[in-house]
Amino acid sequence: MNYYDSNFNKFLESTLAVDMTPLYYEFTKYLPDNASILDIGCGSGRDLKYFRTCGHRALGLEPNSKLSDYARSYSECNVVENSIEQFDTHNKFDGIWACASLLHLETDALKNSLVKIASLMHLESVFYCSFKHGEFNGERDGRFFNDQTAETFSKIIPEKLTIKKSWITKDLRPDRDDEWLNMMLVGRRPSINY
Repeated sequence: MNYYDSNFNKFLESTLAVDMTPLYYEFTKYLPDNASILDIGCGSGRDLKYFRTCGHRALGLEPNSKLSDYARSYSECNVVENSIEQFDTHNKFDGIWACASLLHLETDALKNSLVKIASLMHLESVFYCSFKHGEFNGERDGRFFNDQTAETFSKIIPEKLTIKKSWITKDLRPDRDDEWLNMMLVGRRPSINY
């Protein structure tokens, strides 16, 4: 979290103006009208604001206090200053959005967070997440990164989730050339044995 305190303005400048329309479309096409959405690691509130303007009920989770305050003001949505690991609710969400946020968790914490996310979904829910594409695991530019491939990620998802779709995109920021792994997950329906 210290990274975001020290690089607050730089982070906002590099993320607020990014055109996320193609990713929003891939996610929202699976949602009902007036969907309940949980945005994990909502950062500036950029995505929350988009979801709200589309008529959805969006709730943000952001562990950094400066970012959570900014996101609350910018998006005009409720933002809880908390991490997914510590978040406590009995609610289920139609959609869960974790754009470039879970990639900062070490593997054990990531596994536990995926179990938690599965518990916040009902059978029609969708879950979008993205990671830098690759197998690097460690510190990069002052932050921890846990890069993933579709193969490595499929080995750590809980039984209750299944990957509906995965695809690679180039970084949407004009000054970056990273590749990103994007994934849409759904709840795994229980098999019926006769």
